[in-house]
Amino acid sequence: MNFIHHVKGLYPQQSCQNLIEWFNNHKHFQEDGKHGNDKKVLPNREICLNVEKLDDFYGLGRAVTEGIKDFVSNHPHLYKCLARWGLDNLVQLVKYEPNQYYAPIHCENSGHSACIRRVFAWEIFLNNIESGGGTKFTYQDFIAQPIAGDFYMWPAGFTHVHQGVNAPHEEKYLVTGWCSFISP
Repeated sequence: MNFIHHVKGLYPQQSCQNLIEWFNNHKHFQEDGKHGNDKKVLPNREICLNVEKLDDFYGLGRAVTEGIKDFVSNHPHLYKCLARWGLDNLVQLVKYEPNQYYAPIHCENSGHSACIRRVFAWEIFLNNIESGGGTKFTYQDFIAQPIAGDFYMWPAGFTHVHQGVNAPHEEKYLVTGWCSFISP
């Protein structure tokens, strides 16, 4: 078991298209991507979204909540053996141009103050990519394939270091976020 959970087509195709269009129509909210505490600029554009309601951003909250429920149904011990955790409201909507990708090998909880509470990470691909463009998990020897609407969730620690895979000829859109331990 690699603990990378995959739900095919969780986020509807029309919602994927709507979110891509929303991103492209809101250039004034877009920022350069950043990596870690060093704030190294990456070759992507992103918008931080606050998803407070299930219907926000074309049902994104609902889709992610359903994906998390599905993950937990396969691992029911998670609420018994871990401190209280839940979905973070802040998520990143990301776009990569062709031949640009998140190259650093990283994990979502590396001990830095900004990510120390993260317990799980998730992503939803918003478009299909024919060549490359996935997320490669090093130790699992697994590549999450970019198919619009597909949801992936995995542990945030070092066991699931990963990196983007180059899509040399296509744009890549995704939305990603985290589940974190909740302060008492």
